[in-house]
Amino acid sequence: MAGLREQIPDMEQLSNELLKLMAENKGTEKLKDNLPKQEKMFDKLLDTQKTTKQLIKDLIAAEEAAAQKLHEREQELNASLQKLKKIEDELCQQNKDATLRTSIKELSKELEALKEEIRQQERKAAENVDASTSAKYLVHLYYQISHIDWDYSCEPNMIKGIHYGPDIAQPINLDSTLHSRCFISDYLWSMVNTSWSKK
Repeated sequence: MAGLREQIPDMEQLSNELLKLMAENKGTEKLKDNLPKQEKMFDKLLDTQKTTKQLIKDLIAAEEAAAQKLHEREQELNASLQKLKKIEDELCQQNKDATLRTSIKELSKELEALKEEIRQQERKAAENVDASTSAKYLVHLYYQISHIDWDYSCEPNMIKGIHYGPDIAQPINLDSTLHSRCFISDYLWSMVNTSWSKK
């Protein structure tokens, strides 16, 4: 709120200048030209917010699915390892008896099949971890650009979050029914640091 209070005199001065320009009929065309640009910027901001919400939902779902699959793979792996140990114990016991060589060959094949199954399970678990890491990276990248941590649990007409600026964290709490789309767009874009784009 303190940031808004500081901007009120500037906004009043800007409004007076705009009224003066409109009274002189010199700035009307410029204002008309700028309105579509502001609309596009606001639409782009809303699209970015929707995309980020979906990315976070997808990330949470992917992490839950990956954790479940990893748990299942660990259980399967433990069962396979127990089976493998049992087979190895049987092989050691049967090696002592030359009459059971045929059984040893069959058990060896089963042992190789189990080893291959374990390798496949390990590969699947690694792939699930990679997918989860990729989704986390996208959300992290968006945050690195905007430094805004959105509150997705608020009502649909509310825009809430926290902008972590260079000096202090500033809460965002806007009611879209009380402010124009242009105002909200300008307000949110004013928080984003664009010094990197001038380099």
